Amino acid sequence: MTDHRALLDPMRWPRWLARDAERRKVLDPEALAAVDHAVREFPAAAFAVGMLPTPLPVEQVEKLPRGEVRDAPDGSRIRFRANLVPGETRGWLLGNGVVISMAQRAVRPRYVPVSRGDGVALRRDGILVRSAISGWEPIPAPVEVELDSGTQGLPEYLDRVLAARRPL
Repeated sequence: MTDHRALLDPMRWPRWLARDAERRKVLDPEALAAVDHAVREFPAAAFAVGMLPTPLPVEQVEKLPRGEVRDAPDGSRIRFRANLVPGETRGWLLGNGVVISMAQRAVRPRYVPVSRGDGVALRRDGILVRSAISGWEPIPAPVEVELDSGTQGLPEYLDRVLAARRPL
């Protein structure tokens, strides 16, 4: 269950985390403990319903040969190719900014710039990237998950993900 949409926009992660920091300030300690407990219990529950962890992807950036360098529509130079490859961290990409590692922690991608100057990388799916995923770092578990229809608490969201995978 890999949702690469969560990885495409590195600017969404700081916005999600900034809003999450504000939500954490108004919650009581019991609610925060319930969120942390849900994250710690998720790997065991995921295994129970047959959801196996996958290696969380990182991007390998390679320089293009001179003959393949070209201009992007926005005026920058496409000098690199970015390929998603399996990383060392294993976990579950659950979408909407929720990624849980085997270490029972919420994690987010760690981005590094593709290059200095105006160089950008082109992914196989045709998306231009200015920063690539170099690894995964632990973060406090998000309190709420943003959905198209509003927000939902993380424990309920994880229950929903698991319910969708349970055999009938």
